[in-house]
Amino acid sequence: MAAFSRFLRYFLAVARYGSIRRASDELRIAASAVDRQLLQGEAALGVALFERLPSGMRLTAAGETLYAHALRWAREFDDVTRQIEDLKGLRRGQVDLVIPEALAAAPVTAVVTRLRRDHPGIGVTIRIEENSRIRARLDRGEADLAMLLDPDPARGLLVRASARFPLGIVSAPALRLHERASLRFSVCAEEPTIAPIRPLAIAEVFERLEAAMGAPVRRVASSNNVAMIRSLVAAGTGISLLSALDVMDDLRENRLCFTPLDGGATQQLSLALVHDRGRPLSVAARLVADSLEQALAEMVPAHPDSLP
Repeated sequence: MAAFSRFLRYFLAVARYGSIRRASDELRIAASAVDRQLLQGEAALGVALFERLPSGMRLTAAGETLYAHALRWAREFDDVTRQIEDLKGLRRGQVDLVIPEALAAAPVTAVVTRLRRDHPGIGVTIRIEENSRIRARLDRGEADLAMLLDPDPARGLLVRASARFPLGIVSAPALRLHERASLRFSVCAEEPTIAPIRPLAIAEVFERLEAAMGAPVRRVASSNNVAMIRSLVAAGTGISLLSALDVMDDLRENRLCFTPLDGGATQQLSLALVHDRGRPLSVAARLVADSLEQALAEMVPAHPDSLP
């Protein structure tokens, strides 16, 4: 059942993308039809909703007001629909999940596979997003659940479960650094190093440790992509600082080695399963959350020595 008129659906899409062309591609509707609906809506309201600029479409003050209310209406309608399905006792539905890149492998794959087996009526849409942008998706009602790295305490954000993963030096097996029980960050001044850079969550930790060391890192490359860092390390280009979460699959396959940082009790990365406190979870979302919570508990090593 369509919750909105054609005008509002087109309006939301243009506001989201800032472009009639991009909105038409998303809606699979001709750009001229989208533009016509906007013009008719503006005429009916008697006010301009967009500034039409060479760079795209920018909301006016009136447009910002309508956009905020339309997003709220969409969330409220979605919540009502979910509650009605819950009253029916349905074990089906669609769940939107947003995760950081570090989870785009085995952990979430295993959860979806398990759900498919136990609850075939539940569909999960998984979006990979920069950690810094995940909270915004929740705020806009574009996700039911999210996994966040080092979440800031925030009003309206409910943390359902969390776990902490040690930080350490990631190296190729041939270097034999993993034979040590722990390593100081100063090893990055001695060995060629691939530096993680923002917006990666671990980049801030790297910068802080480098400043405290008082000596420059022997930097041979930098990247804002964990997969690229892991690939460079595996190729023997250098070492890097990552969390155990980032390299779980590589450790199981013996592609990389992980050595906890000296003083690792204070050097850890937090991963949390969260959702908007103001939005009740549907039956389907609760089932997905239960599975993610279980997977989160299974991922955490009891002790750094128990890492694969």
